[in-house]
Order: sequence, then C-alpha cells, then structure tokens
Amino acid sequence: MRMFKAEWKKVFSHKMLILMMIVIPLVPIIYSGIILSAYWDPFGNTSNLPVAVVDQDEPSELEGETLNIGDELITNLKENDDLDWHFVSQNEAQAGFESGDFYMVITIPKDFSKRASTVLEDNPEKMNLTYEVDPGRNFFSVTISEQAMNRINQDISDSVTKEYTRAIFSQINDIGEGFADAAIGADEVNNGVEDVSSGNKKITENLNRLASNTLTFENGTDNIQSGVGGLVEGVNSLHSGASDLNNGIVQYTNSVSQLQEKVAPLSELSIGEEGLSDGLNNLSNGSHDLNGGLVEMKKQLPSQDEIDQLIQGLSDTQQAVNLLQDVVSQSGVPPELVEQVDALNDAVNQVQPKAIGAIGSYTEINQALAGESGLIQGSSKLVGGIDNVISGTETATEITDQLPQLVDAINQLDANSDDLREGSTSLVEGTEIMSNQLPELESGVSQLADGASDLNEGAGKLVEGSSELGDGIATLQGGTEELADKLFAGAETLDNINTTDANYDMLASPIILTEKETSEVPNYGHALAPMFISLGLYIGALAFNLIFPLSGSAVKPTTGLSWWFSKFSFGFVPAVGAALILDVVVVYGMGLEVANMGQFILISILGSLTYMFFMMLLVITMGNPGRFIAMILLVLQLASSGGMFPAVLQNAFFNAINPYMPMSYVIYGLREAMTSSVGNDVFILSVVFLIGCIFLFNLLIWLYLNIRNKREIKLALES
Repeated sequence: MRMFKAEWKKVFSHKMLILMMIVIPLVPIIYSGIILSAYWDPFGNTSNLPVAVVDQDEPSELEGETLNIGDELITNLKENDDLDWHFVSQNEAQAGFESGDFYMVITIPKDFSKRASTVLEDNPEKMNLTYEVDPGRNFFSVTISEQAMNRINQDISDSVTKEYTRAIFSQINDIGEGFADAAIGADEVNNGVEDVSSGNKKITENLNRLASNTLTFENGTDNIQSGVGGLVEGVNSLHSGASDLNNGIVQYTNSVSQLQEKVAPLSELSIGEEGLSDGLNNLSNGSHDLNGGLVEMKKQLPSQDEIDQLIQGLSDTQQAVNLLQDVVSQSGVPPELVEQVDALNDAVNQVQPKAIGAIGSYTEINQALAGESGLIQGSSKLVGGIDNVISGTETATEITDQLPQLVDAINQLDANSDDLREGSTSLVEGTEIMSNQLPELESGVSQLADGASDLNEGAGKLVEGSSELGDGIATLQGGTEELADKLFAGAETLDNINTTDANYDMLASPIILTEKETSEVPNYGHALAPMFISLGLYIGALAFNLIFPLSGSAVKPTTGLSWWFSKFSFGFVPAVGAALILDVVVVYGMGLEVANMGQFILISILGSLTYMFFMMLLVITMGNPGRFIAMILLVLQLASSGGMFPAVLQNAFFNAINPYMPMSYVIYGLREAMTSSVGNDVFILSVVFLIGCIFLFNLLIWLYLNIRNKREIKLALES
C-alpha cells in the first residue's frame, strides 16, 4: 500500500497531473461527441441538398388521353421535401452544377411523354430520365441523390403504369363490344350453316336420284352395245346376201335375154329352158338368204320401248344435272364441289348429242327394214315373185305347145329384167351404205357406254362427297354454336369488369413492402455510435498513455505486485471515469437510445479498461515504440472491426483478423446493449473476451514489473 499511496500522492501534488486526470476522461466524449453530433442525422437534412431540375418535356397522347409526364413529375417534386429542388433552365442548371451550387442535375427530355405513349405500338420506346452527379465532389451526396432518383423513378413508373392500365382497360371494354358483335356474327353464321345443311341434304337427295338414273342409263347403254354386235353381223350377212342376189339376177336376166334370142328355134328350147331354170333357182336361193338376213337384223335391233327408255334416261340425267348445278350454285358449297358439278354437266352435254344420234340411227334402220315399203317386205315380195317364176318355168315344159304364150312371157320377163337389175343394184348399194355406217354406229355406242360409266362413277363420288360435306357441316354447325355461346359469355364477362382508380393503382403498384424491424435504429448517428464510442475510448486511452508518465515510480518499489497495483490504479480510474462520462453524455445529452443500460455501461467500462491496459502494456514495456504500435493497431482495428460496414464486405485479410481485435467485441457488445439485435450469446462472448484481455494484459504488466523489480534489486545489491 505504501507504493500505492506514494504514487497517488505524487499525482495530487502536481497540478498538471491533476489536470490530466480531469481532462483525459473527457477526451472520449470530446472526440466521439463531436463526430456523432456532426453525423447524427445526415439523412434527415437531405432537404438542404440543392438539386436542379430541367423540364423539356412536351405533351403527347395515349388512346385519346393527354400525357404530360414532365408536368406531373414537376408537380410531385414541388410537394416533395426530400431534397432542395430548383426548377431552372438548362443553362442555369449547367452553370450551377459546374460552380458547385447544385449537387445533381435532373433533365426531363422533350420526348419523355412521347416515349411513354408508344407502349401499345409495335416498337415501344422506354422513357429516358437523365441525371448528372459528380462523385468526386462528395460521394455521400451521390448516394443520397441515387436514392432520391430511385424513388422518383418508382413514382414515375407507378404513374405511367396507371395510365397504361387505364388505356388497356379501355381497350378491353372495346374488345368486350367486339366480342358481342362477334357473338352476333357467329350466331348468324350458325343460322347460315343450318341453311347450308338443309341445302346439302337436298343436294344429296338429288345426287342419289342422279346416281340411280345414271345406273339405269349405264345398263341401257350396255344392252345397246351388246346388241350392236349382232346388228353388225346381220348387216354384213344382209350385204353378202344382197350381193349374191344381185349376181343371181344378173345371171337370170342374161338367161332371159338368151331365151328370148333362142325362143324361135324350138330345137334350142330345152337348152334355154334348162339355163333359165338354173338361174331362177340361184335367184330363189339368194332372195331367200336376203330375206332371212333382213329378218335377223331386225331382231337384233332394240325395240321402240327400249329406245324410248334410253331417250327418257338421257332427258332425266340432263334435268338432274341441271337441278344439281342450280342447287350447288345457290348453297355456298366449297368451290371444289362446284367445279366437279360443272365438269359433270359438260360431260353430259358432250355425250347426249352423240347418244341421241346413235339412237336415231336405230330408228332409221328400223324404219328402213319394217313397214309395207321396207326392205323386209320388198325382199318377201321378191322371194314370192321368184318362186312364181320358177313355178312358171316348170309349167313351161308342159305348155311348150303353147309357144306363142311362152314367147310373150319371155318377152315380158325380158322387159322386167331391167327393173329387177336396178332394184337388186339399189339393194346392194343400200346394204353397202348401211355396212359402211355400222363402224361409226359402233364407235358412238361405245362412247355412249363409256360416258354412261363415267357419269355413273362421277355421280357416286358426288354422293360420297356430299355425304362427307354433310358431316363437316354438322361439325361446323356445332362449332359455330359453341363459338357464339363462348363469345356471348366472354362479352358478358368483360362487360362486368368495372374499373376505378383503385384498380389502376393496384395494377400500377401491386406490391406493398412491409418492413419488419427486429430492432430500432432511429437515425444514422445511432448506427455509427458503437464504432465512434469504441473509437473515443481508444483515443482517450491513447491520450492518457501519451501524456501520463508511467515508466517511473514515486518511491522505490518493494515488490513487483505493489508496483503493478499502483500502475493498475492509474489506468483503472481514468478508464472507468471516461467510460461513465461518455455514457452519460451520449445517452442523456445527445439522446442516444439504449435498450439495456446495464449492458451498455458494462461493455463501455470493459472496453475502456481493455484499451487502457493494452496501451499501458505497450508503453511500460516498450516506451515510445509501444505508443507507435498502439496507433498502428488503432488503424487495423478500425479497418477490421466492422463498425461502418459488415465484416463480410471487407477484404480477406481484415475479415481474417476481425475475430482477434478487441474493438470488434466492444462494437458487438455496444450494438447488443443498444438494440438487442446481435444476440445475448454474442454479448456474453464479448464480455468474456474483454475480461480475458484485461486479465492477460495486467498479468503481462505484472510479470514485466516483477522481473524488472527483481533485476533492479539485484543490480542495487551488486552495487
């Protein structure tokens, strides 16, 4: 205790040391208080930061509404106190920015509103709001300016989005009216589809009837084609018989001439009679063949009923095709079906004349063969006449005694021979003409059969196509009906949408940011307080160790422990006093809000003691180099403690030494005491770490003083 009393007696006996003991505890509050008061609430004074605003915007239109975003922004800024707004011209803004009167220049370009009105165009253009800052003049002002611009940008976005939403909902109302019109149109289309469906049913019925008629017509043409073969054979036989008949008649007339020449000589009567008998027999055979051929040819010809049926089938086919063409042209069916019907009509028009001509040939042939003056009747009469002549020649032998009558008969035969020859020649020529016309008839009938087959096949395809068209029309009718219902429902839904400014505001700003703070930091000064309080305590300890003499002693120490205790008391009193004074001033003088006052006082005292004994260790053991090391360590602790920014944002070196710096734990402890945000376990760790540092530093001081004291005692004994 003698050492303790002597040391303090020395202090109280010197006015300068007393003044130092009084002033040094005030150093932390002087340092921390001045800095904290300067930066206590800089964001609360941003209304003093001058900013120039230049409005060059020109109004534009969007969906019939006038857009003047520039004027709206100016109006909003005039009601905004975040910054000191100055609404000036471009030249005034530039001059003030260059002279330092304005920290930022905001320029609203002349196409600002025009770009906003391009939102519904094919190539919309974003609005460009420019602002000019000078980070080199003051970076903090740039940060504040950027925050203000972010709020301005958000306000403009909300306003423009609201106008966009209003325009879009206006178009939605127009779309609803369009849906209603489209629903009415779809309903009319559905009615039209019903008419088309009804017309298609009629088309299908007529096509079925056409297909049936074309089948009958095809069967008739097949019968005609099969009969033409027999007709050709009959005509060829007729022509051959007519030729034989003509040869027999020639021979017969020659024999009659010879008989007339030789009738006088009765001696040659028997010879002429024999030649006449042979010619008559040949003539009789030829006339019988001719008559049989004509009868056979007539049998091969179609009857009048069959001819009438063919003509009626052609007429029905033509009428059905014409009716089909009328129905198709009036029903609005697909163009492909119309083209098929037109092609069918052209085919019928080409086939019908040839068919009627061929059928007419049958009628002419039938008329030439039949009737009283027909070839068959004439051939029958010829056969009868020849038979009579033969009978006459047979009785000629019996009446040779009646030669005068024979001569007269022979003269009569000779007189009729020319007519007979002419009739036979005409018959041959007629059958030859008929034979020559048969190929044309056969070709026409073949074309008629082919056309009838194509016509029947085409009619069948039309029936199938009409049936498929009917199915498609039914599907279309169901779709148009559903479309009309959906359009009516959509129009009703859109019509029920009633929008107000509240809806527009909701779409423009659909999100409300709700910030939940687990702790409260009223202003920027409270955020900086832990760092500057810790820094003030460190500066106070450094000032004490720079000024106060610690290396010597008032009396010769008896033990190292007594020497240590006297030094401990010198550091303890000003360190605790500085901490208490600082706490009282910042809490009650500056209004610092503290959540836990006991923790706040405890951690500030422990931090002050830690700094004090750390520097005492450096100064007592090393003197002035220790003071220099203390200043270097101050810089390291400021850089690594995370007082301004989170430690994780620092580089790897400072982040690595952060857990070993006492200032880190002083700041953590003060934050927990002020806001209860760091965690009680962190506070306990800080207290334990600081107490450990205090114990370690004092232990090292005691060891050093104890060793030094023993060495001085040893030197004194030796001397």
